[in-house]
Amino acid sequence: MAKNLKPRKDSLVALKKYANNHDECVRFFFDMKWPTGFYCEKCGCTHYYTVKKRNAFECAECGHQHYLLAGTIFQDNKLDLYTLILGMFLFFTANKGISAIELASELDINYKTALLLARKCRILMAESCSEKILDSMFYEADVSYIGSKSQEYHKQGCATEQQPFLCLLSTDRENSYPQYIKLFAIPRDNSFHVVRFIRKNAVLSTNRTLNTDGKTTFDHLHEDLQLRSEKIIYSEDNHRLKWLNIVIGDIKNNIVGIYHGVTKRDLPLFLNEQEWRFNHRYTGSNILNKIRKYILNSSPCPKKTIITVLNLSESYFSTCI
Repeated sequence: MAKNLKPRKDSLVALKKYANNHDECVRFFFDMKWPTGFYCEKCGCTHYYTVKKRNAFECAECGHQHYLLAGTIFQDNKLDLYTLILGMFLFFTANKGISAIELASELDINYKTALLLARKCRILMAESCSEKILDSMFYEADVSYIGSKSQEYHKQGCATEQQPFLCLLSTDRENSYPQYIKLFAIPRDNSFHVVRFIRKNAVLSTNRTLNTDGKTTFDHLHEDLQLRSEKIIYSEDNHRLKWLNIVIGDIKNNIVGIYHGVTKRDLPLFLNEQEWRFNHRYTGSNILNKIRKYILNSSPCPKKTIITVLNLSESYFSTCI
């Protein structure tokens, strides 16, 4: 049987048609901001003058200046446009992920700038993931843990200091290759958080089936769908939840293997990143158009705001992993 290959992604050579020089970089964001042509948000005029040093366009009628990235997540961007496009391209096209250290090396920028760019890219991915709700006849779900194991005897099992996260996937047939996944970091491995997340992120009905590994945390869902919660016999070749276990293992390997140290407050963004990469594995050469759409639908998010939100969420979790 021939292998079902993924669509080919854009190469760095193909990126030249979008960012071969400064004017083409400006055109990349201009077409994003005004897909039908320039118009002034103040007076509606369609004529303008270019202010090259500021990457801005001045209305010929009222003189109002429009900045390319104003009102988007990159509103306060200090990078030149080519470096910004290249950085987003490298981040979104990486198969498993790319660390801020590697991104800084590839773009020849400092680590803090690369870290901020990576965080904003993850925010764009998270906003895209939040729009997706799973809709299938078969689901599989399990709670896994990520992080170094607790050394103290009384902090083993469910009392571990590792961070629990829930993985929910949809399939077209029972125990077959997954279509899409949803990932969510939960503060506690209990039925309240698990049930709330599944009800919010999947279409449920009594003719749909949810496969789990026998944990009682899923029992409250028996009225929402057909719940098949049984102990798994891992010695069988094609055991239940086989693909779910493979996906969870790959996600943990990607986060630990590429990023090494991840704080629990940052973990939701890293899970959103892995969720986006899996669900968009068949995007192919359409990635730059998706990036433009994400930026256009985003809101200003300066570094100070990001740090404030992360600090506020720290109490939701515990120490680092």
